[in-house]
Amino acid sequence: MHFAERLYPQAKLENLLSAISPARNVIDLSVGEPNVPLNQQILSHIPDGFEALARYPKASLQQALLNTIRDWLCKRYSLDESSIDAQSQIAVLAGSREGIFMMPIALFNRELQQGLPITVAMPDPGYPIYQASAENVGANIYCITQAQIAQLTLNGSDTFANWADIDLMFVCSPNNPTGEVLTIQQWTCLIALAKKHQFVLVADECYSEIYAEPFKPVGLLEACKHIGNDSFENCLAIHSLSKRSGLPGLRSGFVAGDTKLIKLIQGYRNYHGVSLSPIQLKGSEAAWSDEQHVAINRAIYQEKFDVFTEFLGEYSAYELPQGGFYIWLDVGCDSEKFCQHLYQHYGVKVLPGHYLAVSDEVKHAVRQYVRVAVVCHKGEVEQVATAIKKSIAFFSHSNVVGDHVA
Repeated sequence: MHFAERLYPQAKLENLLSAISPARNVIDLSVGEPNVPLNQQILSHIPDGFEALARYPKASLQQALLNTIRDWLCKRYSLDESSIDAQSQIAVLAGSREGIFMMPIALFNRELQQGLPITVAMPDPGYPIYQASAENVGANIYCITQAQIAQLTLNGSDTFANWADIDLMFVCSPNNPTGEVLTIQQWTCLIALAKKHQFVLVADECYSEIYAEPFKPVGLLEACKHIGNDSFENCLAIHSLSKRSGLPGLRSGFVAGDTKLIKLIQGYRNYHGVSLSPIQLKGSEAAWSDEQHVAINRAIYQEKFDVFTEFLGEYSAYELPQGGFYIWLDVGCDSEKFCQHLYQHYGVKVLPGHYLAVSDEVKHAVRQYVRVAVVCHKGEVEQVATAIKKSIAFFSHSNVVGDHVA
């Protein structure tokens, strides 16, 4: 099935719940839309009125943003300023989704025009845009689980046998949906594999700034520096303001890394990419320049997770994510039935885990998992946690026969 004909996970969930009338007001935790206060200082940098929309963005505005992004990368990942050239090693994106979706066609346009097949590897389960980006160019798809990546640093074991076939590999850390974070050793293994087999390693790091202090997730470019890959050969890191700053409507992100790869992306975006308006450019520059609002956001998420842990910590299947704002939870029963029950009785929407899976094997393996986006208001957290706890208890004490719960 072509990706444009396949229902997006949230649309699939709407179909699942369409015949149900919830008993309470709906709290939607099926979408990873941040729910944090808007930072007024950042908003103050956005141009007043709409005059800026009557002009094409000035090159100076984009250059100022590129310089700001370079400074942020250097500070966040302890990189030397001389190691990143803002003009040739960073490209602005209209959000991380745009960058991910265009990556295969931007990097392998020449090969695709010549009819040469490419192979794209991706996390499974994972963000649906990885799969769609590969299908958009007719690429072969390889799925790699977090467990397989973890195996790379366990006694030298490697349970994935097709590294030599890969042209492009997406990795997400912190992971959506599992919340797992790659270690420096795992990054090192992947960078070495990318060099050995000459594939492009793309890190989706849009959740990198949501973590429990002081354990900052290691980034791909940081790992490159650690092993002496100072030119970031074969490596690209994608970041976004959507999760970090709680600004998904700003549609602003960037990709940074290998100069030759950035040149291909810039060349493709000259024709395909959406230019950021002056409003987006100024707002983005202000957001990347400020860390205070990011720390405040982290503290808000931590408060929410503390409540979830208080209510769900007794379950062995419950684990705090190492990064990001998702709870990846084995509910001990069919996830679709669980989601229907949770919605009907408590008005809470969460996403069946297998809606994010690619391969049939993983769809089966995560059939009892749900993804809970911890994006409710702080005042709703206890209500949501209680609803999930009661729903788990309901199914654990019920006899399930066919489609009916006795």
